[in-house]
This record gives sequence, structure tokens and C-alpha cells, in this order.
Amino acid sequence: MTEQSLALIQQWMKSVITERGDLVEKLDSAAQQHGLATEEVVAEKRGLSARERLSIYTSGYVARLLECMRADFPVLRRFTGDAVFDAFARAYIVTEPPHSPSLFDLGARFAQFLDETKPAAGAGENEMNTGDEMNVLLDLPAEMARFERARTEVMRAHGTENDPHASFSPLDVLSSDLKLQTTPCLRLLALKFSLIDFFQEDRDESAQPDVRYSFVAISRSDYRINATEIEPWQFAFLRACERAVSAHIAARRAAEESGTEASSVLANLVLWLPVAIQSAFLRIDNQTH
Repeated sequence: MTEQSLALIQQWMKSVITERGDLVEKLDSAAQQHGLATEEVVAEKRGLSARERLSIYTSGYVARLLECMRADFPVLRRFTGDAVFDAFARAYIVTEPPHSPSLFDLGARFAQFLDETKPAAGAGENEMNTGDEMNVLLDLPAEMARFERARTEVMRAHGTENDPHASFSPLDVLSSDLKLQTTPCLRLLALKFSLIDFFQEDRDESAQPDVRYSFVAISRSDYRINATEIEPWQFAFLRACERAVSAHIAARRAAEESGTEASSVLANLVLWLPVAIQSAFLRIDNQTH
């Protein structure tokens, strides 16, 4: 077999794995793209046709991916039940096949998939103001998946555990020279539910999350995950610090976005900034301070 033929077969196999649809649709798409019939790539063996062998292989492949999804979203799985979760996850795997060699990337778009495939709300677009909680609850699986995915990313992201100790006084906030930047392991979420308590290990299994808008910061300090509900101005301030920026400039942006006086943001920042640094939400930009 020539290198060119081997490369063509590898491309055919990749198409079968990553194309959307069921096995028949995948094989038809691969044949059209690469001009190879199934029988030209997979031989019959032990009385099984090429398609039967591929069906067994793809079923095992999907089962393995399903196990990974179960491991990545345990809280959502417990909440929905195994049957419902598996139905969601299988549909996601079929319609969003993995394109990355890392299984860590498998669930990256699961929350978006749940958002895009949820039933249409009957109360119109502004359901949060209608008082009809049933429509809002349609968003809950996607919001839970978004929260769980963020925690997983925080565990894998570069943390602050090995950062050198930075001398810092809260009054430094008053200096225009102080520059801050969010840590690589910080994830910010704007949610339609209050999910912090819902994700606690000792929670009541029958408890339901409160339906209300919430802002959450998730990060890792000393190898421990910190998930904290924060105020709108704090959320806006952290977003303003995604790149190294003066604390004064970030405070002004946060004030504009949250509808708060800039002087109030700066005053509150004197008290909150040490907490944000301790929680690994922010770090001092050492190049300028």
C-alpha cells in the first residue's frame, strides 16, 4: 500500500468518525468526499460484512464517548436522570462529533447544544419577566452544563499556585500605577439561576435552584476550586481586566457597564480587591507594578 493510499484511507476513516448523522449517512458522505466504498476499506471477517463491522466499531466508539460525557457532567446527569442525560449526550455526540484528539474537548459545546435544541418557550422572548417559571426551566440543563464545564476548565487551566508572592496594600487601588489582570484559570458566568448552593456536595437532592439572574466567578486557589456569586459591578470589573489594565480604567468601565458611580466602584474595590486576589480571580501585573 502506498503512502498516498494510506493517507486517503485515513481521511476516509476520519470522515466516518467526525461527520454528522447515522452510520449510513456517514459512509455515504465519506464515499462522496474520498471516492472509496466501504468494502474497499473494511474487509468482511468472521461472517460479518464491512458495514456490520463498522457498526460494531462505531457503537463502541459512541459508548466510550458517552462514558466521558457522564464523567464530565455528573451533577447534570443526577438531576436529569440517566435516561434523559444519555439521550441528550448521544444526540450531541452524533450531531457534534469530536474533531480534537483530546477527550477534554469533547464536552466544550454541550451547553450550547442544549441551548440550541431546547423546546421553544411558549411565553415569548422575555420569559424571565412573565412569571412563568416553566419556560425558564427549559434553560436549566444548559445552564447547569455551562457551570459544570467551567469548573472542569478551571481544574485544567494554569493556576496561581506557583506565582511569587506579591506585596500589596488595599490603598494601592488609589494609585493610578496599579495594573491588574484576570488569572488564566478564571471563568465568568452570567446565569439565569442561582447554582452555587445547588452544586454543593452536601445539598438536599430534592432541592431546586432558585430562578434569578446571578453572576458567578470560578477560579482555583491552592488547588481548590472557588465558585463565588459576585455583584454586577464586580463581574464587569473582572471582564474589564481580561487584559492588563489600570485599576482606575477598569473601575470606570465597570461603572459604565453596571450603572454604578465610578467613585463607588473604587471605594468598594479597596475592600474587595484583596479577596479577589486571594481567590485567584485577579493578579497584579508585575511588569508595571
